[in-house]
Amino acid sequence: MGEIWIIGATGRAGRNISAGLRAGGHRIVLVGRNAQRLAEAAATIEASGGVPPRTLVTDDPLAEIAAGRPDVVVNTVGPFGTTTVPTAQACVVAGSHYVDLANEFQPVRSLLEMDSAARAAGSTLVTGAGFGTLANEALVYELCAGRPSPIRVRVAAMPVVDGLGPAVLASVVDAAATGGLIYRDGRLVRTRLGAHLRRIPLPDGTTRATVAVPTGELEAALRGSGAGDVIATSSEVPTGRMARAALPIVGAILRVEALRRTVIRLIDRWQLTPPATPGEVSWAYASAEWEGGETRQAWLQTGEGYAFTSRVAAMVAARLAEGDARPGAFTPGALFGADLARSAGATITLDSTTKDLR
Repeated sequence: MGEIWIIGATGRAGRNISAGLRAGGHRIVLVGRNAQRLAEAAATIEASGGVPPRTLVTDDPLAEIAAGRPDVVVNTVGPFGTTTVPTAQACVVAGSHYVDLANEFQPVRSLLEMDSAARAAGSTLVTGAGFGTLANEALVYELCAGRPSPIRVRVAAMPVVDGLGPAVLASVVDAAATGGLIYRDGRLVRTRLGAHLRRIPLPDGTTRATVAVPTGELEAALRGSGAGDVIATSSEVPTGRMARAALPIVGAILRVEALRRTVIRLIDRWQLTPPATPGEVSWAYASAEWEGGETRQAWLQTGEGYAFTSRVAAMVAARLAEGDARPGAFTPGALFGADLARSAGATITLDSTTKDLR
């Protein structure tokens, strides 16, 4: 069984993933910049029994990957627009497998474009190993299994989270700077950030408001369905009228590189975090429409979103370390199918309807 490095092991995701892998008997290395926090994380894991994990203190994890050639690297450090491609490239050179938690559109798309390089190196690269990307693409795969490609797909992520760290807020800033994006006729086109407001119907009889944001599931839904028109929406962005009016202005401001980097530095310095989303159930939703008007929809239900993300990332890393790998670049659902979401604790409900879901 191979050695798994967790970069950013002292953060919430890193600690949860490390604990899950250690509980499964995997050899893990906790990687980070702060020696004291790494020691504390290692002590917590050691207290649960077994051999204590190894720690690696470094300001240059890419150089350490090149020197150490780990079997699997799990990248939990955002913003992923900055860390995904360089870390994945280091893994390709080292012949290592790679997993990250990215859910911003650009890093997910950029990682998937590394497919040829990964196959040539014999590395498996997995991006979006978490709630947003997997939950939505699992629904797309379920809806489209054994059927021709639909003409239109819409997905929505509606997680509840107990609390997230500064790296997640930095990723939100990067995503906002990307602006609104959708696929139309198979082409990526600009749309207003926060457009396409829709109240998503849930099986419990309630609805949740979502708006279009540039997330990793936009690319995952396109690739998983083969549809020409794809929209990805989320409840994590404010959906009130005034907030939606302000979103394009905020996005335009954040597109100024120097200003965006300043904001991200302040987030890290002051340890700013996104607000928690209260509740007990996280939902994902997908609808698909075919020629002739047939429409199907599906829902995924699970608990707290970040706990689900940690389980997914740990499961993907464990399977790669155990040899269940295929060279190339993938989202988790593309590599392991919709059942990966079920194994991580989600339930999926399918329904057919003829309603207009656009």
